[in-house]
Order: sequence, then structure tokens, then C-alpha cells
Amino acid sequence: MGVTIRDIAEKTGVSITTISQILNGKGSRFSEATRNKVFQTAKDLAYKPNFFAKNMVTNQTNTIGMIVPEVTDPFFSQMVKGAEDYLNAHDYMILLCNSSQDSTREDLYVEELLHRAVDGLIIASPNILASNVFTQLETLHKPYILLDRKRHHREEGNIFIDDYEGGYMATEHLVALRHTKIGIITSDDSFYSVEERLQGYQGCLTKHGISASTTWIMEGDQTMSGGYIATKKLLETTDITALFVTNDQMVVGAYRAALELGITIPEDLSIVGFDDIELAEYMAPTLTTVRQPIYDIGKTAAEYLLRAIQNPTEKMANKKMPLKLIVRESAKRLEAE
Repeated sequence: MGVTIRDIAEKTGVSITTISQILNGKGSRFSEATRNKVFQTAKDLAYKPNFFAKNMVTNQTNTIGMIVPEVTDPFFSQMVKGAEDYLNAHDYMILLCNSSQDSTREDLYVEELLHRAVDGLIIASPNILASNVFTQLETLHKPYILLDRKRHHREEGNIFIDDYEGGYMATEHLVALRHTKIGIITSDDSFYSVEERLQGYQGCLTKHGISASTTWIMEGDQTMSGGYIATKKLLETTDITALFVTNDQMVVGAYRAALELGITIPEDLSIVGFDDIELAEYMAPTLTTVRQPIYDIGKTAAEYLLRAIQNPTEKMANKKMPLKLIVRESAKRLEAE
């Protein structure tokens, strides 16, 4: 059994009521000597307050709820790590929920996390939660941070990247390497961020006077197998020389599809990805990709949320996270015919 307030009382001769008030930050009326004696004894005995009892006194749990669409996805696992490292350094714990890209499940998780009295929520999802969920969050004055979703929901406190810019950046790199037959692996338009990357791809081709064929665009699930199936279908039906894959996890499948078809990267097919997950620099050949600062996005979300908890009236500026093209070995200059 752990150390209790009664143990501290027996050691110090101070009443249980006085010790409780001091340890809960309500002991200013007691002498400095008494407060110091209580704190030092609690430290010596390695006392930890009962979690639920403390919650009843302070109305805080020091717990943050975080919802991600797929915890096994390297992108989201890195984002969670960024948030968790920051929160742990500030004595907060994460309750992590994996929605498996199910919007109904997301709504349920929000309800359950609120029921468990989390101090705030970080929601990373391409889906749009039911409006009554946002109403409930705002009615309860529960701080929350939204990631990877449309930014029109509220005007401040958004953390985002410019997906159009990223799609444009990836495509322009391939155009600079003299490619004019550039395909793209994307996903359905419910993933608005990927849709914006597609628009960036199309905008870049238009600017450079390249007439894009609709056959160069192939949709797939945002998984390795989704990338494999979509890339194989695209390569079997087109004569593209370059490919922009809208997330790095799908690129793993794209590499496998090219291998099975006897297509060598980058000699026969140049590839650019998006995200720069850890695996990207260990692929063969190493992957050229658009890096978004995944860890820092999670860390910044946690920082914003704690500020919102501690200063609920503070207005927070939107934060656009930087993108950077990381040039490695998977794309090469097309030789003139």
C-alpha cells in the first residue's frame, strides 16, 4: 500500500486536514515552516496523491485525450510521440484512442473522453465530427486542438500545413527533372488534405503547360497495400516516367508494384513521396519526399492545448508548419531524347 496523508501526519505531527490543504495548494494561511515540513516529509516518503481524490479537489485530471485515425500508421505514431513527450514533461498523461478512420467511432471517443474528465483533447482526423460534438465541447468549455482537418471550423488556434503547396512542390521537382508524364497516387476526396495535394499537382502541371491525362491519376487506400494496388494498376495502363505518391506509407507499396513489373527506380520511374516518415531514408533507393514536421506538429498541438487549459481566454494565432523537399535517390533527371 502507498504512502498516505495519515503517514505524513504521524511523521510531522501536523493534522490531516492541514496537510491536505497544503498539498492541494490551499495552505497559504499556514506558516512557511509548517508548509516546508509537510512538503519535505511528503518528498522523503515518496508520497503520491490519490488521483481521484486530487481530481475532486482541483477539478483537473492532468490527462489529455488524443484521437488518431490509425495508431499503427508511422505518420500518426510520430505525431503522438511529439505530443506525449511534451505533455509528459509537463506532468500530463495521454489517453490515446484509435478510431480506425471511423467517424462514428471518433464521435463516441469524444463522448467517452469527456466522461472520463480529460482536461482537453487533441483530435487528428480527416473526418469531420458531428456538429453536436463540437457544440458539446464548447458548451463544457473543454479546450481542444484539431489537426489534419478543414481549417474553416474556427478562426484561431489552428495548426496546419499547406497541402496545396506540398503537392505543387513535389510535382515541380519532377518537372525540373524534365519529366512531362507524371502520374499521381491519391485517395478519395474525403481526405481533404490529399485532395489539396492533388490540386497542387494539377496546378503545377498547368503552370508548366503540361496537359495532364486523367489516366495518370489513380486512387488507393492510404496504406501500403493501397499504394501497391493503385500503382500496379497505373503502371500497367500508362507510360508515365514519374510518379507523385501523396503519402510515404503508400510509397512502400508503390516500390513493390514497380519491382514486380520489372520497373527500376529511378532509372525507369522517378518517385516523390509526402511526409518523410522515418522509413523514407532507409528505403532502396532512399526516398525523395516532401517533409512535414510530424513530431513538431504533435508537440505544438500539445503546447497549444496546455496554454488553452491554463489561459482559457487567451487568443492563439494560427500556426502554419513548414514544408521542405528532401532530395534523395528515388527521382532522377530524364535524359533528352
